[in-house]
Amino acid sequence: MVERPWHKPLVAWFESQNRFWLEGEEEKLLRLVTDSEAEWVKAETERMQRARKQVREREVRPVKGECRIRVARRERMEEEEVLLWIRSDRRLTVEQKDALIEEEEIAWFRVLIQFVGDGWRIAHCFPEAEPVEWVRPPRVSLSDSETPPAFASAGYDRRRAVQYANLWWNGYNPRYRRFDVDCTNYVSQCIHAGGVPMDFSPVRDRGWWYRRDLWSYSWAVAHSLQWYLAKGGGPMRAVQVSRPEELLPGDIICYDWDGDGRWDHNTIVTAKDPAGMPLVNAHTVNSRHRYWDYRDSYAWTPNTRYRFYRIEG
Repeated sequence: MVERPWHKPLVAWFESQNRFWLEGEEEKLLRLVTDSEAEWVKAETERMQRARKQVREREVRPVKGECRIRVARRERMEEEEVLLWIRSDRRLTVEQKDALIEEEEIAWFRVLIQFVGDGWRIAHCFPEAEPVEWVRPPRVSLSDSETPPAFASAGYDRRRAVQYANLWWNGYNPRYRRFDVDCTNYVSQCIHAGGVPMDFSPVRDRGWWYRRDLWSYSWAVAHSLQWYLAKGGGPMRAVQVSRPEELLPGDIICYDWDGDGRWDHNTIVTAKDPAGMPLVNAHTVNSRHRYWDYRDSYAWTPNTRYRFYRIEG
């Protein structure tokens, strides 16, 4: 077996993130980096502290944190420096009111590892979207129950929308194009799978539709879908509500990370926790049953704003 001395700190880094989440143990994480005062390290520490605070405020007990990593590509290999693409598969389990809640997340990182002093350390770990060209079309046979209906016959079928969201949370339906930033495309597919018919238009900045190699901006762009929902008309008949606990499985949450009026992300509610708060599925960073507020996200800021939409169909 070829020795890979840089592999040990790489594994330890992701294991230490789990330990931080479970126990709040920060020191081991900092010992693995080249510069504990680097801005990216401070940002990562703050993110993990937010995740710990979220756990306390939800009054949940961390039970288990699992993380499997895979080196997807070695971008640069030098004697004292290695640049890697890493896929991280995380599964977190918490207990809340005697119920176990399992959350999953698939994330991609570019990790720079350098030999410094007496060993290898993490010089930078930056989240990235998986390149589209790396995604292999799934080898699946889609039954009628797994394909979106052509039109809505009896209103919005939340159960079917959630089934679709859970089927494709970590995959890509070959009937649709896959985007670098895929969150809104995924949410649109889920809504359509729930029976909401497309709102066709000859121009891309109107309606809500997908047709082979063309699609409306509202189908695939987070900001455009939010404004389509806000209008409240069309076949979707979305209604904005004021609190997340008012949402049901199949409803939509929109995120403005910087609070600047530009909406950046969308998720679909797929479950509720025992306290009645939404758990969501998403793409881009593919997630299942993630807590709705995203405070553990790399994108979250103190200025983050949310909008909550009930889909009436």
